Amino acid sequence: MGGSPRVVISTGQALPDMDWTGELAGLTDSWPYLGPTWLRATEKVLPDVQPWHTLAHRARGELALLPGYILTTPPVVDHEPRTYLGWQAPSGEEVCCGAETDAARSAEVDALGTEPFFPTLLLGSPLGYRTEVAYNFWTPTLMGSIVEKLVPAAFEAGIRCIVAPWVPSRRGNDALVDGLDAAGASTTFWGYEDFMSLDAPNWEGHLAALPLKKRQRIKGDVRRAEAAGVTIERVDGTDIRPYVARIAELTCLNREKNGAGEEPEHIIGILSALIDEGADVRAYLGYKDGGLVATCVTIRKNHRLFPKWAGFDYAAIGERSGIYFALVLDAPVRDAYAEGLRTVEFGAGAHQAKALRGCTPREVRTSMLLSDPALRPQASAWLDAFGNSRRVAFGAASPAPAQPANLPLLGGSGDSCCG
Repeated sequence: MGGSPRVVISTGQALPDMDWTGELAGLTDSWPYLGPTWLRATEKVLPDVQPWHTLAHRARGELALLPGYILTTPPVVDHEPRTYLGWQAPSGEEVCCGAETDAARSAEVDALGTEPFFPTLLLGSPLGYRTEVAYNFWTPTLMGSIVEKLVPAAFEAGIRCIVAPWVPSRRGNDALVDGLDAAGASTTFWGYEDFMSLDAPNWEGHLAALPLKKRQRIKGDVRRAEAAGVTIERVDGTDIRPYVARIAELTCLNREKNGAGEEPEHIIGILSALIDEGADVRAYLGYKDGGLVATCVTIRKNHRLFPKWAGFDYAAIGERSGIYFALVLDAPVRDAYAEGLRTVEFGAGAHQAKALRGCTPREVRTSMLLSDPALRPQASAWLDAFGNSRRVAFGAASPAPAQPANLPLLGGSGDSCCG
Protein backbone atom coordinates (compact mmCIF):
# COMPACT_ATOMS: atom_id res chain seq x y z
CA MET A 1 0.00 0.00 0.00
CA GLY A 2 1.14 3.55 -0.73
CA GLY A 3 0.70 6.82 1.08
CA SER A 4 2.82 8.91 3.41
CA PRO A 5 3.94 7.60 6.80
CA ARG A 6 1.72 8.68 9.68
CA VAL A 7 2.95 11.46 12.00
CA VAL A 8 2.50 10.61 15.70
CA ILE A 9 2.54 13.58 18.09
CA SER A 10 2.95 13.25 21.86
CA THR A 11 2.84 16.04 24.45
CA GLY A 12 4.24 16.32 27.97
CA GLN A 13 7.26 14.20 27.08
CA ALA A 14 10.84 13.89 28.31
CA LEU A 15 13.72 14.60 25.95
CA PRO A 16 14.56 12.00 23.31
CA ASP A 17 17.62 9.85 23.94
CA MET A 18 20.13 11.52 21.65
CA ASP A 19 23.75 12.55 22.29
CA TRP A 20 25.74 15.30 20.57
CA THR A 21 26.93 12.97 17.83
CA GLY A 22 23.31 12.01 17.21
CA GLU A 23 22.34 15.68 17.00
CA LEU A 24 24.99 16.34 14.39
CA ALA A 25 23.65 13.50 12.27
CA GLY A 26 19.95 13.59 13.11
CA LEU A 27 19.18 17.25 13.83
CA THR A 28 21.69 18.65 11.37
CA ASP A 29 20.21 22.08 10.73
CA SER A 30 18.72 22.76 14.17
CA TRP A 31 20.21 25.29 16.56
CA PRO A 32 22.37 23.71 19.28
CA TYR A 33 20.15 25.42 21.88
CA LEU A 34 17.20 23.25 20.79
CA GLY A 35 18.88 19.87 20.99
CA PRO A 36 18.85 17.31 23.82
CA THR A 37 22.46 18.04 24.88
CA TRP A 38 21.76 21.71 25.64
CA LEU A 39 18.28 21.03 27.03
CA ARG A 40 19.41 18.23 29.37
CA ALA A 41 21.93 20.65 30.84
CA THR A 42 19.19 23.29 31.11
CA GLU A 43 17.04 20.90 33.13
CA LYS A 44 19.91 20.30 35.55
CA VAL A 45 20.70 23.97 36.13
CA LEU A 46 17.00 24.99 36.29
CA PRO A 47 15.60 22.33 38.64
CA ASP A 48 12.44 24.35 39.33
CA VAL A 49 11.19 24.03 35.75
CA GLN A 50 9.25 20.95 34.70
CA PRO A 51 10.05 19.51 31.25
CA TRP A 52 6.95 19.28 29.05
CA HIS A 53 8.18 18.64 25.51
CA THR A 54 6.16 17.92 22.40
CA LEU A 55 7.55 15.23 20.09
CA ALA A 56 6.49 14.25 16.59
CA HIS A 57 7.67 10.99 15.05
CA ARG A 58 7.29 9.68 11.53
CA ALA A 59 8.83 6.45 10.32
CA ARG A 60 12.17 5.31 11.69
CA GLY A 61 14.46 8.04 13.03
CA GLU A 62 12.28 10.94 11.88
CA LEU A 63 11.82 13.38 14.75
CA ALA A 64 10.51 16.85 15.52
CA LEU A 65 10.97 18.37 18.98
CA LEU A 66 9.31 21.51 20.36
CA PRO A 67 10.84 22.09 23.81
CA GLY A 68 8.55 23.21 26.60
CA TYR A 69 8.90 23.93 30.30
CA ILE A 70 6.25 24.41 32.96
CA LEU A 71 6.87 27.29 35.37
CA THR A 72 4.69 27.11 38.46
CA THR A 73 5.89 30.32 40.13
CA PRO A 74 7.21 33.64 38.78
CA PRO A 75 10.71 33.04 37.34
CA VAL A 76 13.39 35.47 36.13
CA VAL A 77 12.03 38.21 33.90
CA ASP A 78 13.03 36.71 30.55
CA HIS A 79 10.90 33.64 31.37
CA GLU A 80 8.10 35.59 33.07
CA PRO A 81 5.05 35.91 30.78
CA ARG A 82 3.85 39.17 32.34
CA THR A 83 7.06 40.88 31.25
CA TYR A 84 5.89 40.52 27.64
CA LEU A 85 2.73 42.44 28.54
CA GLY A 86 4.73 45.43 29.76
CA TRP A 87 4.99 44.42 33.42
CA GLN A 88 8.04 45.69 35.31
CA ALA A 89 9.53 43.32 37.87
CA PRO A 90 9.92 44.80 41.37
CA SER A 91 13.65 43.96 41.15
CA GLY A 92 14.02 46.40 38.25
CA GLU A 93 15.28 43.68 35.92
CA GLU A 94 14.28 44.04 32.28
CA VAL A 95 13.53 41.51 29.59
CA CYS A 96 16.54 40.93 27.34
CA CYS A 97 17.29 43.92 25.07
CA GLY A 98 14.46 45.65 26.88
CA ALA A 99 12.57 48.83 26.09
CA GLU A 100 11.24 51.32 28.62
CA THR A 101 8.07 50.16 30.37
CA ASP A 102 4.93 52.16 31.06
CA ALA A 103 4.31 52.38 34.82
CA ALA A 104 0.53 52.54 34.45
CA ARG A 105 0.41 49.49 32.19
CA SER A 106 2.72 47.60 34.51
CA ALA A 107 0.38 48.36 37.42
CA GLU A 108 -2.61 47.11 35.44
CA VAL A 109 -0.88 43.81 34.70
CA ASP A 110 0.30 43.54 38.29
CA ALA A 111 -3.27 44.03 39.55
CA LEU A 112 -4.27 40.72 37.94
CA GLY A 113 -1.88 38.86 40.20
CA THR A 114 -0.23 35.61 39.19
CA GLU A 115 -3.26 33.30 38.98
CA PRO A 116 -4.16 34.05 35.32
CA PHE A 117 -0.57 33.26 34.26
CA PHE A 118 0.72 30.36 36.33
CA PRO A 119 1.42 27.60 35.73
CA THR A 120 2.97 28.86 32.50
CA LEU A 121 4.19 26.69 29.65
CA LEU A 122 7.23 28.36 28.10
CA LEU A 123 7.87 27.03 24.60
CA GLY A 124 11.46 26.86 23.46
CA SER A 125 14.88 26.91 25.06
CA PRO A 126 14.84 29.13 28.18
CA LEU A 127 18.60 29.70 28.28
CA GLY A 128 18.97 29.62 24.50
CA TYR A 129 16.45 32.43 23.88
CA ARG A 130 14.86 30.50 21.05
CA THR A 131 11.36 29.17 20.38
CA GLU A 132 11.51 26.84 17.43
CA VAL A 133 10.97 23.22 16.46
CA ALA A 134 14.07 21.08 15.95
CA TYR A 135 13.22 18.60 13.19
CA ASN A 136 14.68 16.27 10.58
CA PHE A 137 11.56 15.74 8.49
CA TRP A 138 8.99 18.09 7.07
CA THR A 139 5.35 18.15 6.02
CA PRO A 140 3.32 21.27 5.20
CA THR A 141 1.07 20.60 8.20
CA LEU A 142 3.75 19.60 10.73
CA MET A 143 3.94 22.83 12.77
CA GLY A 144 0.20 23.37 12.76
CA SER A 145 -0.43 19.79 13.84
CA ILE A 146 2.04 20.14 16.72
CA VAL A 147 0.22 23.26 17.98
CA GLU A 148 -3.21 21.67 17.53
CA LYS A 149 -2.14 18.80 19.76
CA LEU A 150 -0.17 20.90 22.25
CA VAL A 151 -2.66 23.64 23.17
CA PRO A 152 -5.61 21.54 24.40
CA ALA A 153 -3.27 19.08 26.12
CA ALA A 154 -1.55 21.92 27.98
CA PHE A 155 -4.81 23.44 29.15
CA GLU A 156 -6.11 20.04 30.23
CA ALA A 157 -2.91 19.71 32.30
CA GLY A 158 -3.76 22.92 34.16
CA ILE A 159 -1.60 25.37 32.22
CA ARG A 160 -2.95 28.93 32.45
CA CYS A 161 -0.64 30.62 29.96
CA ILE A 162 1.35 29.43 26.94
CA VAL A 163 4.16 31.78 25.91
CA ALA A 164 6.44 31.42 22.91
CA PRO A 165 8.84 34.29 23.65
CA TRP A 166 11.41 34.12 20.86
CA VAL A 167 10.10 32.86 17.49
CA PRO A 168 12.54 33.78 14.70
CA SER A 169 11.36 34.38 11.15
CA ARG A 170 12.69 31.21 9.59
CA ARG A 171 11.25 28.45 7.44
CA GLY A 172 8.35 26.77 9.19
CA ASN A 173 8.01 29.26 12.00
CA ASP A 174 5.21 31.23 10.36
CA ALA A 175 3.15 28.05 10.59
CA LEU A 176 4.05 27.76 14.28
CA VAL A 177 2.86 31.32 14.94
CA ASP A 178 -0.22 30.89 12.74
CA GLY A 179 -1.16 27.76 14.69
CA LEU A 180 -0.92 29.59 18.00
CA ASP A 181 -2.90 32.54 16.64
CA ALA A 182 -5.59 30.19 15.34
CA ALA A 183 -5.89 28.77 18.86
CA GLY A 184 -6.50 32.27 20.25
CA ALA A 185 -2.99 33.58 20.88
CA SER A 186 -1.72 37.05 20.08
CA THR A 187 1.65 37.78 18.51
CA THR A 188 3.91 40.83 18.54
CA PHE A 189 7.36 42.08 17.63
CA TRP A 190 10.17 41.16 20.04
CA GLY A 191 13.32 42.26 18.24
CA TYR A 192 15.98 41.04 15.87
CA GLU A 193 18.64 38.39 15.81
CA ASP A 194 21.56 38.86 13.46
CA PHE A 195 23.53 36.53 11.23
CA MET A 196 26.27 36.76 8.65
CA SER A 197 26.29 34.71 5.46
CA LEU A 198 29.85 33.86 4.47
CA ASP A 199 29.53 34.48 0.75
CA ALA A 200 33.07 35.65 -0.03
CA PRO A 201 35.90 33.23 -0.82
CA ASN A 202 37.81 34.25 2.34
CA TRP A 203 38.12 36.89 5.07
CA GLU A 204 40.03 39.30 2.85
CA GLY A 205 37.39 38.98 0.16
CA HIS A 206 34.69 39.50 2.78
CA LEU A 207 36.26 42.78 3.90
CA ALA A 208 36.78 43.94 0.33
CA ALA A 209 33.10 43.33 -0.49
CA LEU A 210 31.84 45.46 2.39
CA PRO A 211 30.93 49.12 1.93
CA LEU A 212 33.79 51.44 2.82
CA LYS A 213 32.32 52.64 6.16
CA LYS A 214 31.69 49.11 7.40
CA ARG A 215 35.17 48.04 6.36
CA GLN A 216 36.65 51.03 8.17
CA ARG A 217 34.67 50.23 11.33
CA ILE A 218 35.98 46.67 11.44
CA LYS A 219 39.58 47.77 10.95
CA GLY A 220 39.08 50.47 13.58
CA ASP A 221 37.76 47.88 16.05
CA VAL A 222 40.95 45.88 15.74
CA ARG A 223 43.13 48.97 16.11
CA ARG A 224 41.29 50.09 19.25
CA ALA A 225 41.57 46.63 20.80
CA GLU A 226 45.30 46.59 20.10
CA ALA A 227 45.69 50.12 21.46
CA ALA A 228 43.91 49.03 24.64
CA GLY A 229 46.62 46.46 25.16
CA VAL A 230 44.33 43.45 24.75
CA THR A 231 45.64 40.29 23.12
CA ILE A 232 43.29 37.53 21.93
CA GLU A 233 43.87 33.80 21.88
CA ARG A 234 41.57 30.84 21.24
CA VAL A 235 41.22 27.58 23.15
CA ASP A 236 38.97 24.67 22.17
CA GLY A 237 37.10 21.77 23.74
CA THR A 238 38.48 20.36 26.96
CA ASP A 239 41.16 23.08 27.06
CA ILE A 240 38.36 25.50 28.00
CA ARG A 241 37.73 23.82 31.39
CA PRO A 242 40.15 25.98 33.43
CA TYR A 243 38.38 29.12 32.18
CA VAL A 244 34.73 28.09 32.62
CA ALA A 245 34.18 29.88 35.94
CA ARG A 246 35.76 33.12 34.69
CA ILE A 247 33.76 32.93 31.46
CA ALA A 248 30.55 32.63 33.51
CA GLU A 249 31.58 35.48 35.80
CA LEU A 250 32.34 37.89 32.97
CA THR A 251 29.23 36.92 31.01
CA CYS A 252 26.99 37.57 34.00
CA LEU A 253 28.66 40.91 34.67
CA ASN A 254 27.93 41.86 31.08
CA ARG A 255 24.27 40.89 31.38
CA GLU A 256 23.84 42.71 34.66
CA LYS A 257 25.24 45.82 33.00
CA ASN A 258 22.50 45.52 30.36
CA GLY A 259 19.68 45.01 32.89
CA ALA A 260 19.31 41.28 32.24
CA GLY A 261 19.97 38.50 34.71
CA GLU A 262 21.53 35.07 34.57
CA GLU A 263 23.31 32.97 37.16
CA PRO A 264 26.93 31.87 36.68
CA GLU A 265 25.84 28.31 37.55
CA HIS A 266 23.64 28.25 34.45
CA ILE A 267 26.55 29.00 32.14
CA ILE A 268 28.97 26.73 34.01
CA GLY A 269 26.50 23.82 33.82
CA ILE A 270 25.65 24.12 30.15
CA LEU A 271 29.16 24.92 28.95
CA SER A 272 30.58 22.02 30.97
CA ALA A 273 27.94 19.66 29.55
CA LEU A 274 28.81 20.69 25.99
CA ILE A 275 32.49 20.06 26.68
CA ASP A 276 31.71 16.69 28.28
CA GLU A 277 29.64 15.67 25.24
CA GLY A 278 32.46 16.50 22.85
CA ALA A 279 30.71 19.43 21.20
CA ASP A 280 32.88 21.69 19.05
CA VAL A 281 33.14 24.57 21.55
CA ARG A 282 35.67 27.38 21.18
CA ALA A 283 36.57 30.16 23.62
CA TYR A 284 38.17 33.42 22.54
CA LEU A 285 40.07 34.89 25.48
CA GLY A 286 41.16 38.52 25.77
CA TYR A 287 44.10 39.28 28.08
CA LYS A 288 45.37 42.57 29.41
CA ASP A 289 48.35 42.88 31.75
CA GLY A 290 48.22 39.13 32.29
CA GLY A 291 44.57 39.12 33.37
CA LEU A 292 41.62 37.52 31.56
CA VAL A 293 39.38 40.53 30.91
CA ALA A 294 37.18 39.43 27.98
CA THR A 295 35.72 36.16 26.72
CA CYS A 296 33.52 34.91 23.91
CA VAL A 297 32.34 31.30 23.59
CA THR A 298 31.16 29.90 20.26
CA ILE A 299 29.70 26.55 19.24
CA ARG A 300 30.23 25.04 15.84
CA LYS A 301 27.51 22.74 14.55
CA ASN A 302 28.15 21.38 11.09
CA HIS A 303 28.40 24.29 8.64
CA ARG A 304 27.44 27.08 11.07
CA LEU A 305 29.09 28.89 13.98
CA PHE A 306 27.08 30.18 16.96
CA PRO A 307 28.66 32.84 19.20
CA LYS A 308 26.77 32.47 22.47
CA TRP A 309 28.37 33.86 25.64
CA ALA A 310 30.39 37.07 25.80
CA GLY A 311 31.66 38.91 28.84
CA PHE A 312 33.96 41.80 29.66
CA ASP A 313 35.70 43.40 32.61
CA TYR A 314 34.93 47.02 31.78
CA ALA A 315 36.85 48.29 34.79
CA ALA A 316 39.96 46.89 33.12
CA ILE A 317 39.30 47.65 29.46
CA GLY A 318 37.00 50.69 29.51
CA GLU A 319 33.68 51.21 27.79
CA ARG A 320 34.89 51.86 24.25
CA SER A 321 37.95 49.71 23.78
CA GLY A 322 36.67 47.98 20.64
CA ILE A 323 37.35 44.59 22.21
CA TYR A 324 33.68 43.53 21.91
CA PHE A 325 33.83 43.73 18.14
CA ALA A 326 37.31 42.27 17.78
CA LEU A 327 36.47 39.34 20.05
CA VAL A 328 32.81 38.61 19.24
CA LEU A 329 32.42 39.60 15.59
CA ASP A 330 35.82 39.65 13.87
CA ALA A 331 37.69 36.68 15.35
CA PRO A 332 34.86 34.13 14.92
CA VAL A 333 34.15 35.28 11.36
CA ARG A 334 37.82 35.02 10.41
CA ASP A 335 37.94 31.45 11.73
CA ALA A 336 34.63 30.53 10.11
CA TYR A 337 35.96 31.63 6.72
CA ALA A 338 39.18 29.71 7.30
CA GLU A 339 37.15 26.54 7.97
CA GLY A 340 34.81 26.97 5.01
CA LEU A 341 31.66 27.49 7.09
CA ARG A 342 28.52 29.02 5.60
CA THR A 343 26.97 31.17 8.32
CA VAL A 344 27.76 32.81 11.65
CA GLU A 345 24.63 33.10 13.81
CA PHE A 346 25.20 35.94 16.26
CA GLY A 347 21.75 35.86 17.86
CA ALA A 348 20.06 38.80 19.57
CA GLY A 349 21.58 41.81 21.28
CA ALA A 350 23.74 44.72 20.07
CA HIS A 351 21.70 44.80 16.88
CA GLN A 352 22.90 48.13 15.51
CA ALA A 353 26.54 47.31 16.15
CA LYS A 354 26.18 44.06 14.22
CA ALA A 355 24.24 45.66 11.37
CA LEU A 356 26.91 48.32 10.97
CA ARG A 357 29.53 45.59 10.52
CA GLY A 358 27.80 43.59 7.82
CA CYS A 359 25.25 41.40 9.61
CA THR A 360 21.74 40.71 8.34
CA PRO A 361 18.74 40.90 10.70
CA ARG A 362 16.03 38.33 11.20
CA GLU A 363 12.84 39.39 12.99
CA VAL A 364 11.85 37.63 16.22
CA ARG A 365 8.27 37.54 17.54
CA THR A 366 6.50 36.67 20.78
CA SER A 367 3.20 34.78 21.00
CA MET A 368 1.05 34.39 24.10
CA LEU A 369 -2.14 32.44 24.78
CA LEU A 370 -4.09 32.59 28.06
CA SER A 371 -6.42 29.77 29.04
CA ASP A 372 -9.09 32.29 30.15
CA PRO A 373 -10.79 33.58 26.97
CA ALA A 374 -12.17 36.58 28.86
CA LEU A 375 -8.67 37.91 29.47
CA ARG A 376 -7.36 37.44 25.95
CA PRO A 377 -8.51 40.79 24.46
CA GLN A 378 -6.83 42.82 27.21
CA ALA A 379 -3.71 40.65 27.08
CA SER A 380 -3.60 41.12 23.32
CA ALA A 381 -3.73 44.90 23.70
CA TRP A 382 -0.95 44.86 26.30
CA LEU A 383 1.18 42.53 24.17
CA ASP A 384 0.69 44.79 21.16
CA ALA A 385 1.75 47.83 23.17
CA PHE A 386 4.82 45.94 24.39
CA GLY A 387 5.76 45.08 20.81
CA ASN A 388 5.25 48.66 19.66
CA SER A 389 7.50 49.96 22.42
CA ARG A 390 10.20 47.55 21.30
CA ARG A 391 9.79 48.63 17.70
CA VAL A 392 10.44 52.19 18.83
CA ALA A 393 13.46 51.09 20.85
CA PHE A 394 14.86 49.22 17.85
CA GLY A 395 14.00 52.06 15.48
CA ALA A 396 12.02 49.61 13.37
CA ALA A 397 9.31 50.50 10.90
CA SER A 398 5.95 48.74 10.96
CA PRO A 399 5.64 46.25 9.41
CA ALA A 400 9.22 45.10 9.92
CA PRO A 401 11.59 46.10 7.10
CA ALA A 402 13.48 43.52 5.11
CA GLN A 403 16.80 45.31 5.72
CA PRO A 404 16.54 47.61 8.78
CA ALA A 405 19.54 49.87 9.06
CA ASN A 406 21.01 52.41 11.45
CA LEU A 407 18.91 51.19 14.35
CA PRO A 408 19.65 52.73 17.76
CA LEU A 409 21.45 50.58 20.29
CA LEU A 410 19.78 49.80 23.58
CA GLY A 411 23.24 49.75 25.19
CA GLY A 412 25.98 52.16 24.33
CA SER A 413 29.01 49.87 24.18
CA GLY A 414 27.78 47.35 21.63
CA ASP A 415 27.68 44.43 24.03
CA SER A 416 24.96 41.83 24.10
CA CYS A 417 22.75 40.60 26.91
CA CYS A 418 21.28 37.41 25.50
CA GLY A 419 23.82 35.91 23.17
